Amino acid sequence: MSVNRFEMTLPMLCAEPKALLAQIGTYETATLILDIRNDWLSGEAPEAVQAILTQRQSTAGSTLFRVGGPDDEAGQAAIERLVALRPHGLVLSGCGGAADIQKFDVMLRVAEASNGIEAGSVALVAEFGENPIFLLSPVSLKDISRRLKAIIFDSEGLTRATASQVFNAAASRTGAPLLLAAAAAVIKARQAGIASYALLQDRDDDPQITRDIALADGFSGVVARNAEQLAALAVI
Repeated sequence: MSVNRFEMTLPMLCAEPKALLAQIGTYETATLILDIRNDWLSGEAPEAVQAILTQRQSTAGSTLFRVGGPDDEAGQAAIERLVALRPHGLVLSGCGGAADIQKFDVMLRVAEASNGIEAGSVALVAEFGENPIFLLSPVSLKDISRRLKAIIFDSEGLTRATASQVFNAAASRTGAPLLLAAAAAVIKARQAGIASYALLQDRDDDPQITRDIALADGFSGVVARNAEQLAALAVI
């Protein structure tokens, strides 16, 4: 699979490899984000995603790996193992802002060099939400990394991190932290001239309405978390 052909297009699905493998043919045109955050540092992660990459056709949608924030030599080694599989890109979850993106860019550059891959070939997608520090940063994301292609907003991670609710029943409105963070994600993406996507929550049972709200708020689209949500989004 060539790492130079990157296009993050709808429909999009983020799920663990084991949840995708049984029906991989169903997702041929989808952009797949393989969620390996919980074990990406282990030697088992490459084996789990390799099965997906092997079955995807060269004409299929892009395939990305969702990982955590690396901060040591073990993290660098893990990135090098994953980049060796030649995904189209990596999604940096728990991103705190520009500094994290720049650091990850450097680590990807080292991984590309160690695998004989052209510099800048592996795309980077920043996921905001789990680390609310990004809300406090006034630094624009414009031109901080040529490989930065999009932003994903993780509302579920944001509400956990802030101990807030998606819906504030007492005020009869969406929770304030969620409103602020979603707006910040859209604005940062606009400033940088890149796309922004809202990651659906696992238990979102009406993804069509969530998508309509996200689009009205300025997001480029949404990312499904399971096959049911993806099917619902496909209904016109």
